[in-house]
Amino acid sequence: MGLIAHQLERAGIPTVSISSARDITEAAATPRAAFLDFPLGHTTGKPGDLDLSYDIVSKALSLIERATGVHLEDLPHKWGDSDDWKDEVFPAGGPREIENQDIVDDRLERWEVPQYQSTNDAEAAIETHDGMECAICSGIDF
Repeated sequence: MGLIAHQLERAGIPTVSISSARDITEAAATPRAAFLDFPLGHTTGKPGDLDLSYDIVSKALSLIERATGVHLEDLPHKWGDSDDWKDEVFPAGGPREIENQDIVDDRLERWEVPQYQSTNDAEAAIETHDGMECAICSGIDF
């Protein structure tokens, strides 16, 4: 989302992102992002908690008026009274301890250039962008 946000910003459209993945948001230098230390997939709160969702979205959207450029702000909300929920999501001891547990880290390695599921996907991306750049893909080397 950070890469898309940069393109929209270049086109004069202000953006705000809500993230639960600080490292990715920082790496993409996402303009105007709000960070929540929540489980992935729950960036606007717990299911059914409309007041929390409204507050999160309100605080995030307020960044449009308060921040410019690359800005990552921690929102004050907590997922629970403790961080015990993280034990179910993250391996004890961090990523280096995955080998000693019944957890599989199946994420793909990150690269500086786009990666594709198959050779056909890569060829299709090159073919559809041959000799031109779209507003979303501007600056990306295929």
